[in-house]
Amino acid sequence: MIDLLHAILFTAMVAAGGLGLASVIMTFIPVITETMSADEVAKERVEYAFFGFAGIVIALVMILAMALS
Repeated sequence: MIDLLHAILFTAMVAAGGLGLASVIMTFIPVITETMSADEVAKERVEYAFFGFAGIVIALVMILAMALS
């Protein structure tokens, strides 16, 4: 039964880590259109950075959960 728990934790870790890395990359490569102001671009970068680092932290918590279980 512990293998099932590890499989679920591993799936959550991979999903959170992948989305986190993608968001961090999008922080440095923003999508800018002609109609966007500088404030909107800055807001997008902050949002991507927040979700990216949150995803990475969740992935690290899943690694810790797998190690302690």
